[in-house]
Amino acid sequence: MRPSMQSRVKWMGVLCLALALAGCSLGRVGPAPVLYDLGAGEGPAPAGAQAHKPVALIFDAAPTLGDTGMIWRVAHGDRPRLYARSRWSVPPPDLVRLRLTERLARLGPVLPDNAVGLPRLQVTLTRFEQVFSSDGATSAGQVALQAVLLRADGQVIAQKRVRCSAAAATQDAGGGARALRQATDAAADELAAWLGGALH
Repeated sequence: MRPSMQSRVKWMGVLCLALALAGCSLGRVGPAPVLYDLGAGEGPAPAGAQAHKPVALIFDAAPTLGDTGMIWRVAHGDRPRLYARSRWSVPPPDLVRLRLTERLARLGPVLPDNAVGLPRLQVTLTRFEQVFSSDGATSAGQVALQAVLLRADGQVIAQKRVRCSAAAATQDAGGGARALRQATDAAADELAAWLGGALH
């Protein structure tokens, strides 16, 4: 057999092997990730909270929260990590914005950010993660919001920083999701109580 023919046969063999391996890998489908959200947002308005005037909600979040990964870390650590087989159904900013709108609306109208002629509530989600103790025995869902209330002309009326934490019943993604739901509700209720007093 001539060298050129040998070379062709060799490369055809390599190509067939590569295609066979690709077929095997394509046929292996791993388990789908478990998806979590914040559940139903039921519950009464915060006790003693005042009703507020209509407000336009402008919501933003830290860039690290723009994906559906479930973040966890060890206390005081600077290395955020992601659960391999668990994810949020949508990015956390979408979950928190919806929850915040639902809970604020119990005390007064909450309109989209393109509404004109209304006070504007600018809220930034800066933290949304499960934090474990150094020994891994306990964890908590931690949520942090930065809120600025402005008049329709842009003048700042008031601002508030909200930090809420809720203990996780189990030390896994499911426990973290439930703890973050509780922390989010607590943060939304604290913001609602503050907004009623700030919007006289």
